[in-house]
Amino acid sequence: MRYYTRRRPHVDRCGSAWLLKRFVDPEADFAFVEEGAQVPGGIPFDISGAELGHRRGRCTFEAILAKHKLKDPALVELGRIIRSADLLDADETLEGPGIDLLFRGLLQLTQDDHRVLVLAEPLLYVRRGKEHRRH
Repeated sequence: MRYYTRRRPHVDRCGSAWLLKRFVDPEADFAFVEEGAQVPGGIPFDISGAELGHRRGRCTFEAILAKHKLKDPALVELGRIIRSADLLDADETLEGPGIDLLFRGLLQLTQDDHRVLVLAEPLLYVRRGKEHRRH
């Protein structure tokens, strides 16, 4: 499936793309558009009016968790950290401000939004039980 979001992805858009690709749709393909633009046949996320977007103080990553009933504690905690990094008034985790700065730095490394997603992957590492997986 094709998903689309705004250009210059920051922490929530990078995390959401990673979550979609790793846990929802392994064939996910991403397009980056200007605010208000649409991709025919595509599913919007973290863009004005999208079902997969900010709702009731939650970030897009958490909206995807809820829609797809993903309840892994590591993903839920990652959602809290992403919310804390993404939303100005959500300073509930200590990691949030640091993650925000890391993702801002990624945007300085390249103008290619697809490359930003690739660079973000190691920052979205999730440890699941005794198993260590890198996504």
